[in-house]
Amino acid sequence: MEERAVPDTTTPPLILIIDDEPELEVMARYLELEGYSVLTASNGEEGLLALASCRKPCIVLLDLMMPVMDGYGFLRRLHDDATLCGLPVFVLTASFQTERMAGVVGLLRKPLHMELLLEAVAPYCPPPGEKETSTAG
Repeated sequence: MEERAVPDTTTPPLILIIDDEPELEVMARYLELEGYSVLTASNGEEGLLALASCRKPCIVLLDLMMPVMDGYGFLRRLHDDATLCGLPVFVLTASFQTERMAGVVGLLRKPLHMELLLEAVAPYCPPPGEKETSTAG
């Protein structure tokens, strides 16, 4: 697991990505270029360790199929922890199964389109540099 800081005078929003696929690095780099801090983990167990050892992320992007501890196990543990159970989670999946899971606020299908990723993250992690959302149309 590795937190990559983005140089800034303020603390950028932190996003935790838990995925064991190579695309993890592409997704992390894209979010960093958009001004976010990104913490990565390759399985649910590493993700839980990351949550215990860093500041609370504004959102978790979670793959379901991983070794050691899969996304379902991570969600169960997250739900059982009173300090973390309200943490928003977006599931990353190639599956077309869309069952609702406790704590999951949305689903992003793989392969990911980076613009859709930013749109999904924005309500939970305002883009760095934006103090408020414009309602002008």
